[in-house]
Formats: sequence, C-alpha cells, structure tokens
Amino acid sequence: MKKILPLFAFLAVLTLVQCSDSSPVIETLDNHKITVKDFEAAYDTALDSISRLQNIEKKTLLEFIEKDINEVPPNFQDLNYQLQKKNFYQTYRQMIMTRLVAEKNGFISRPDVAEVIKQVEMQTIAQMYVSEQVEKKIQITEEQALAECERMRKLDRNFNLTIDKCKTFAKAQLKQMQTREFLPLVVERIKEEVSIKRNEKFDLDAYLAPKKKAEEPTPIQTPNN
Repeated sequence: MKKILPLFAFLAVLTLVQCSDSSPVIETLDNHKITVKDFEAAYDTALDSISRLQNIEKKTLLEFIEKDINEVPPNFQDLNYQLQKKNFYQTYRQMIMTRLVAEKNGFISRPDVAEVIKQVEMQTIAQMYVSEQVEKKIQITEEQALAECERMRKLDRNFNLTIDKCKTFAKAQLKQMQTREFLPLVVERIKEEVSIKRNEKFDLDAYLAPKKKAEEPTPIQTPNN
C-alpha cells in the first residue's frame, strides 16, 4: 500500500464550508455534500500546493500524473500514485469523514489540538514562501536540460524516452539540484530581513542545553570474606 505523503497535511486542516454550489453532488457525508466543484477545487489546490512545496512546475506535475507509474522516475512515483484522481478522491473523502467525526467529539476545539493546527499552518506558510523565493532564482536552459538528459541516459540504458519527455524529466532533476543550492541562501536572506533583539539577561544556551541525568551513586565494593 502506498504511503500518504505529508504534503496532504493541508487537507487535515480544511474548513468544511458549504457555499452556494449548483454543481452535481458526488455524495453526502452526514450533512456535508461533496460536489464536483468542491472536489475539483480541492484537487487543484493540492496540485498547486505540491508544485510549490516540491518545486515542480505544475505543468510537469500534471505530465507525471498522466503517465503510467512505471514510466515515471522513482522519486516521483509516490506523487504519480497519490495524485491520480481516484486515489486523491479516497484521501479527500476520508479526511472529510475524519474531520466530521473529530468535530462531533469535540476534538478540534481542544486547546492542544488547536496548537498543533497552528503549528501546521505556520509550517505550511513557511515552506510555501521559501519555495516561492527559491523558484524565482531557478534558471534552467535548454542546453542544461539536454546535457542532463544525456547523463541520465548513460546511467540507465532503459531510460528510453522521446527527447521532449527526457528534457521534461531532466528539468525536474535539475530543479531539485538547484533548489538544494539556493535554499540556504534564501533562508539566510529571510534572516537578514528580520530585526532581532536578544534578551541579554536570558541564557538561551543554558535553556536549550540537554538536561543532564542525575548521576547514580557508585556502588560500594565490599571485600570478599
């Protein structure tokens, strides 16, 4: 069974708001109607979020989804599986059912759960913002894509694709490499834009240091009689 990527975490905090919608109802879970419009919006949001978080162009992501899973590079096969509409729909409806039951049982209103949701929201915003800033720095020429394509073909003789498809995969690989290169630079630039004033009276190093375990007393050795 394929694992569910953490990228679908945003579905866990979705707000079940029923707006005016005249599109066909797919099914009703309790009083919540899943309409074609709702599902298409959720699916498009997933594609947009994942393309941002993974630094993959949306067009490339859609091409991966349309392919047979065996034609997709191993590092993209999870995305291919999970973003097939039939698989995504099952994830989507399961999230809605879980959310409905969690609300019934007062789970979402608990302070500890609210804190976790706040953390997930903050993490998602941070990831998406950093990804967008990295995206602005990435530049891949046709020459670089062709060179990477040839490199991949030499490494795997079974990598038999048309030149256009090969360049698509090559650009995705290069994009990941450039992301690793630019990520630290973007993070440093973000730090430079924030004014930091430390409390000199607070010993942060001592506060963050691991707590030492109390040393156990050494057992007293008694002479053998």
